Amino acid sequence: MEILEDIKTASSEAETPLQKLERTLNPIVGFVILPLFALANAGIHLHGDLLKVLSSPVSLGIGLGLIFGKFIGITAFSRLLVAFKLAKLPENVNWKMIYGIGFLGGIGFTMSLFITELAFTDESLIFTAKVSILFASLTAGVMGALLLYRNRKQLRTVKHKRT
Repeated sequence: MEILEDIKTASSEAETPLQKLERTLNPIVGFVILPLFALANAGIHLHGDLLKVLSSPVSLGIGLGLIFGKFIGITAFSRLLVAFKLAKLPENVNWKMIYGIGFLGGIGFTMSLFITELAFTDESLIFTAKVSILFASLTAGVMGALLLYRNRKQLRTVKHKRT
């Protein structure tokens, strides 16, 4: 253990101040600043009756497509590939993890916003679509994160087996 501590100390001392700053700021930039920047530049201004907007047919179609369409596509294709033995699940990965990833696939923010601009000319439909994309992506992300969080014990087991 003493040797490992010496290695850890030596490697920490070999790191430049800029590398330490970059390592410290990386999670903040990746999980806070970048999403806020993307949201600010998406041109979504939340106003009006959001419940009415989110219950419109356009909104429901976008929500169902992003959340459940992507989930079904990712998980069904994965199941088919495994069933036909064209692929196999990685070691220590179970289907609950694949389901979590399937929901994370529903985070379709940038491309969905781009397609919205091409598909609609009516400003009210563009607003409805953008708000729907935001809420569907958020919902899909939360659902995927919760599924993966519930499987965290197995993820820890995988980490310990590899080290």
